[in-house]
Formats: sequence, C-alpha cells, structure tokens
Amino acid sequence: MKISATITVLLAAQIALPVIAQEEEADDRVIEEIIVTADKRSFRSTQDLPSSITAFDAQKLERLDVLDFDDFIVQVPGTNFINDGGPGRGNEVASIRGLSVVADNTVGVVAQYLDGAPHFGNSYRFFDIAEVGVLRGPQGTLWGSQSIGGLIYYRSARPELDQFSGNIQGDMYASSDDGGASYRTSGVINVPIVEDTFALRFAGQFIDETGYIDNARTGTSDINDVEEAAWRLSALVQPTDDVSVTLIYHGNDLEADAPTYFDIGLDGLQVDQPSDRGPTEQDYDLFNLIVDIDLGWGTLNYTGASFSNDGIFTDFNDTSGFLQQVTTTIDEEATTHELRLSSSGASPWQWIVGYFSDDYDDFNQSIDYALTDFGDPAPMEGTTFGGLKILKEQAFFGEISYDFTDRLKVLVGGRFFDWEVDNREVFLIGGSDFGFVTNGVASDDDFFHKLLAEYRFTDDGDVLGYLSRSEGFRFGGFNTFVGEELFGISEEFFQFGPDTLVSYEAGVKSRLADNRVLLNAAVYFLDWQEVQAVVQSDTAGAFGQGFFTTNAPDLEARGFELEIVTQDLLAPGVYAALSWGYTDNEFQDDAQLFEGTRVNIRKGDSLRRTPKNTYSLDIGYDFEIAGRESFVRANYWHKDSTSTFGFNGNDGDVDVPSQDVINLSAGMRWDNVQLKFYVDNATDETPFLNVFSAASRGNPGGDQAVRANTLRPRTVGLEATYYFGVN
Repeated sequence: MKISATITVLLAAQIALPVIAQEEEADDRVIEEIIVTADKRSFRSTQDLPSSITAFDAQKLERLDVLDFDDFIVQVPGTNFINDGGPGRGNEVASIRGLSVVADNTVGVVAQYLDGAPHFGNSYRFFDIAEVGVLRGPQGTLWGSQSIGGLIYYRSARPELDQFSGNIQGDMYASSDDGGASYRTSGVINVPIVEDTFALRFAGQFIDETGYIDNARTGTSDINDVEEAAWRLSALVQPTDDVSVTLIYHGNDLEADAPTYFDIGLDGLQVDQPSDRGPTEQDYDLFNLIVDIDLGWGTLNYTGASFSNDGIFTDFNDTSGFLQQVTTTIDEEATTHELRLSSSGASPWQWIVGYFSDDYDDFNQSIDYALTDFGDPAPMEGTTFGGLKILKEQAFFGEISYDFTDRLKVLVGGRFFDWEVDNREVFLIGGSDFGFVTNGVASDDDFFHKLLAEYRFTDDGDVLGYLSRSEGFRFGGFNTFVGEELFGISEEFFQFGPDTLVSYEAGVKSRLADNRVLLNAAVYFLDWQEVQAVVQSDTAGAFGQGFFTTNAPDLEARGFELEIVTQDLLAPGVYAALSWGYTDNEFQDDAQLFEGTRVNIRKGDSLRRTPKNTYSLDIGYDFEIAGRESFVRANYWHKDSTSTFGFNGNDGDVDVPSQDVINLSAGMRWDNVQLKFYVDNATDETPFLNVFSAASRGNPGGDQAVRANTLRPRTVGLEATYYFGVN
C-alpha cells in the first residue's frame, strides 16, 4: 500500500508541476521518442502510430537493465507472463490484456518475431538489440495468425556503414543463497569493410550462472546451474542508395542442470525429488535474409528466415509410486518467406500488399521409463508420447489508407490465408499402439479485416485519437491422449477447431508540457470466440482421468490502459514512466461436455492466472559529478493476486499472491568506460510465476499448491563496459 501511495503522489506531482518546470532555465532536452518499424513500412515514432504500442530502444533497454524477457514485459500496461515449467530457462509465456494460453497443445496467443522470423528458440536473452515493440490487441492483418492477443517483435542492431565502433562488457553478480558468483561477458564490434557499401557486425554473449534451488532429499545445493553462449553475425551490403541486403546469423547453445521450480511446502527455495539431475541441452540456429529496394514510388521488401532447434532434457519423479525417468527430445525446423510492396511519397493514398508463407516442423517426443535404479531402465520399453507436427500457413495481406483532411485518416486492411496442421503424434505403451486415434490432418482458410480511423486534434499533431476494429485467429489442432480405455476421453474430442478474436479499441496519444510529457490511454472490448481450452474427462481410464483441449464458449474482456512518461518535468535530469493496465474477462455461457456430469466451464468464470491490475514505475535521475555522467535508477512492478481455478481441473484451485518487485541501479561514465552497480529483486521477493498443483503432479488433493517457479532471488552485481570507436 505504501508503494501504491507513493506512485499516486508522484504521478500527481508530475502532472501538476509543468508550469514550475518550464519556469526553470533548464536545458532544452525533451523526451526522446522511440522510432519503430511496427507498421512494416517506415521508421515512425510510437506517438504517431494509431495503436497501443510500447517500445524499447537500446537506451531504454539499458536503463531497465534488460537481459531477460521478464525484465521488459512487466513494464508494459496490461501484460503478464508465466513460466510454463519447461526445462532450463527461457520458458516464459506472454499474455496481453488478460488473454493467455489456456490449452496445453495450442500455439501462443502472443506472436513473437526476431528480425522478421516467427520462430527463434525459447532460450533467448538480450544482447545488442536495437528495438523491441509490444503491440497490444490482435495484429492479424500484417502479422498473421499467432497474434490473436498481440505481438512482440525484436530487431537486432544492424551494421553501420560509416563508422568503426563496439564495446566489451563484463558482469559479475551473486544472488541470495546461490552457489557463488555468476559471470556474464559480452561484446560488439562494427567494422565497415567498404565505406558506405559493406559492413560487418559481430555480437556475442556468454553466461555462467550458478543455481539457487536446493534438493532437500539428496542434500545437494544449487542444482539449477546454467551455461549459455549466444552470438550474432550481421552483414549489410548497400551497392546503391536504393538497394540494401542484410544477412543475419543467430546462434545459441544452452546447458542447464535442472529445472528451476521449488516445492512450496519446504523452507526456502528447495525441491524434494529423487535425483539432482535434470539435464537440458538446447541448440538453435537462425538465418535471416532481408532485402530492401527503393523504387522511387514505393518500396519492395523481402524477409526470409530459416530456423532449426535441437534439444533434449531429462526429468525424474516418483509421484506415481515408482521411480520414473522422462526423456524429451525436441527437433524444430522452419522456413518463412514474406514479400511486401508498399507505397511512398506524399500522396493522400498509402498502401501495402504482401505474401507470407510459413512451413514449421515440430518434433517433440517424450519417453517415460520405469527405472530399476538411476541408471538402467526396466527391460520393457517405456511409454512413448508425442511426435511430429507440421504446421503450414500462407497468406495474402494488405492495407490501404486515405487522408480525407490534414487531420482525418481512415485505414482498411485484410488478410486471406489458409492453414494446415498435419499431426503425426503417437501414444505407445511398450512400443505398441492400442488402437485409439493418434494422428490426422486439419486444414481451413479464412479472411479477417481491420478498420481504423485516426484524428489529430491539434495543428501540430501532438494529440492523436483513434478508433479501431481488428481481428485475430489461431489454428485448430489435435489431442494425442485420446481413448476411452486409457484416458476416459472419447475419440470425438480428438480434434479441436480454431478460435477467433474481435477487438474494439479507442485511444488517445498526446505530447504535453513542451514535449516533456507523453500521455497515452486506451479502452478496449474483446470478443474471443470458440476459445481453445483444457478440460478434464468425466470418467477415468487405465491412466486416470485425462485432460484434453476443446473449444469452450465465447469469452468477453474489457479494460483500460494508461502510460505516462516525463523528462525534465520535476527537475532537470529527472525521468519517470508509469504504466497501468486493468482488465476483466468472463466466459459467456456454461459448458457441459458430458451429460449428467459436472459443468466444465461456468458462465462468469474468468481465465486463470489473469491479474486485474498490473502497473510499473520507472524513475531515473541523470546528473554530473566532477564532469562525469552519472545516474541513479529505480524500477518497481506489481501484479494483482490471481488463482489457478478455472476450466482446467489439472491446475486445481490455488491462490497466487500479488507480486511486487523492486530493481535498483546506479552508475557513472567517463571517457570510454561505464560502471554500473545494480540490485535486482531488492526486497528478495518470491513471486509465483507459475504454480503446479498436486493434481498436476499426479497426486490427490488437487487444490493444494505443491510447486512453483519464481524469479532469481535478490541479486547484486557490478557491470563494467568499455566503449571503443565512435560511441
């Protein structure tokens, strides 16, 4: 409550004191607006885009000490994330405006792109990133089917043709009750090979991170160590002023010793499991090719990507009364192409048309053995589940806008697409298929559109209002675990259909107080139809009651978002940014899948793990000491309490407490050196990023929370950066 009151007082002061601030003879700095490429046409300020977007450039990412996904997503109003409990790290799942993944075998509701590629691995940590954009609401017209709830895109720093530059960075940090110091080293070098024509840029990062989870049963400490190496090589060729070709290679190798969950009933961050081992290996490669050609009257762009990811991880458990080893193999491959043609110039008519195709192969197979000891499986073959899924999509898309006046613009967009899911997963016991359905092909086509009107209320365009209607879409899919005898699940639930979302939004964006304040607000209403949801079967098979994905009743959501950013308003050098999002949702009808049994979904139920209020506050002060640039910064974020209760009985009914986290940093730069001291999770909180109930662990008493993921404990670090060349 004290923190919330402080935010309110600070916000009131920031808004009430513009006159005082303007009377001071401060420097002429104003807020540096972030320039983005979210409309796939040109570089534009976020304040000039008629949509709800929060963006981060390299400077803002550095201000927030962003290394991981969760470092920046909590700064965006109306967003949330959970950790899906997967192996290693990098398993965060994003939700926007309360929309989250509510089925275990569906694609996400928030699309993520790296340099135009929709597939790039799940162990990504930030280094040498120039731009991050979070677009809230469906982005189906330009970005496709996975962006039903929103979009997060990352753009790496490009080679610079005219200057030699780079940096070397070292970071040493330690966390509460961890296994000792952790280390991170990174570097960037930009080299013009032929001035104004050809340049190379290399960036790399290596992380050696100690664990902080102890195994109570074996007495072993700090079992979740991580080692990760990542690199990126970029080449830019610009033979003429009108043609540029960019080739990017991303590589990543990850090794982790154990998952990062802990048992809630134990003291501190401990887990009670039969083995310290839970090794994970993930290696991925991503190639991007980007070609831009200026035709004078328009721009032609090609963006292509080739992605491959190999991984294997092993887990041990004894929740079923005997020791089990589960080994999961991951093998992903994807090829993506997009060709766009867009207008340029000062005409009141502006347009973009394009073609997109994506071919994604996902082989994910687990083998579950009963063990005689930790080294040898039982003589019979184990249970095998999973296998190959092939997802294909192609689409034609376009948008066209017209300026009716200097202030009023109207845009119409559409996307026609077809999709196919080829499911080849299996469920085998001792190598045998017992006759229930395990594979099939689903396909369909559809069209969705977008309508947008924007109006500039002032001659200088500093106050922009907009109204929009947009749509999003997700593929259908299959349930592997189907069969009356084994799972109590009828074969009629073998396949589930696609779901769609319609969004209505009204917003305003404004520059105030001589550009020292940016104030953005939006209200929205969402109609999510045929929601893909996980439910529990009505009867038990040989393996107990099974869980499967099906289409639930429609869900409606509504909410409000606010962003305020100030620079040099209270005093020269003071920066502050507040974000707040409120969302509420509920299902519109009951769903009773099995006659004569319980209702799986009740009218008025909300999506699980959806906090109604999320907000963050980022404050910084830049100043000089003896002519040296210095800074202090503080960041705070909050998420309301939630519950795992809902249609997925596998999650039980577990209360997830509210979350409040504070990060601090201070530093100084002189000549080519910068030092930064930081404290992450300063109050050493243990927020539950994901909760696993007893039911999800195969035990009775499903309403009892037994395991959870959390942030790294309080971490204190010192980072040193040396800049060379032109910086």
